Amino acid sequence: MADNQPEEFFVERVANMSHANGVFRITFAQQEEEADLRQVVRLMIPANQLAGILQGISGAAKNIGEQVQARIGDTEKTASKAKVQRTKSGRASKKKTTTKK
Repeated sequence: MADNQPEEFFVERVANMSHANGVFRITFAQQEEEADLRQVVRLMIPANQLAGILQGISGAAKNIGEQVQARIGDTEKTASKAKVQRTKSGRASKKKTTTKK
C-alpha cells in the first residue's frame, strides 16, 4: 500500500525569500537557542501562483480565527449564564429580615 500522506514540517520563521527565473523560493526555519535559525524546508512557488496561494492562506487563517472567536464567545456566554444561575440560587436562599423597633 502506498503512503499518500504528505510530509509535515514544523516551522516558526521565514528565514529567506528570493525570486529568480519566475519562481519564488521561500525558506522556512525553526528557532533554535538564542538567535540561531535552523532551515527546515524551502517552498518553490511559480510567481504567477504566489498571489493566489497567499490569498488562500490568508482567507483560511481568517476563517479559522473567526471560528475560534465564536467558540470562545460561546464558552464565555455559557460560563456567564452559569455564574448568573449560581448567583440567583444563592440569593434565593438568603432572605433579608428586618425587625421593627
